[in-house]
Amino acid sequence: MTGYEIKKRLCETMSMIASPSYGAVYPTLHRLLDEGAVTVDVVEQEGRPPKKIYAIAEAGQNELETWLREPAMPDRVTREFLLKIFLAHRLTPEHLEAHLGQRRQETENMCQVLEQLDKQPSKQMNGQHGWVIAYAKAMCEAEIGWLNHIEQSLRNGGGQGAD
Repeated sequence: MTGYEIKKRLCETMSMIASPSYGAVYPTLHRLLDEGAVTVDVVEQEGRPPKKIYAIAEAGQNELETWLREPAMPDRVTREFLLKIFLAHRLTPEHLEAHLGQRRQETENMCQVLEQLDKQPSKQMNGQHGWVIAYAKAMCEAEIGWLNHIEQSLRNGGGQGAD
């Protein structure tokens, strides 16, 4: 696939895991090419720049299989939203409500995307892809429940940080 096709495929099939940018995809492809993990074929196009088509090399397949057998590292996710909520005592109630509302919209949008992915088996790469979608859906539902709890607490005058 081309770098564009790789990014598009990642966003379509793995948006619940990662959202790679072109600024991440192309440097990674160049590093993998330098390491011999991928190959590239340059296809000339009439009236357009040449197209670079990347493929995983045998060395890349071996490295992937080795990595897959290793235990996963603990998640190290930085969540800016939660940091802002942690420091929300510095916000006005209106700003806090705006953050919560924006997060609710983002989470509901992600739930809708996941529902669509779940209904389109052709978008799934393998059986385990369905497991990842189910996990991401459960995380979205849990976050919406948490947002409901926080918003209810604020409506009840619990204030910031109240349970």
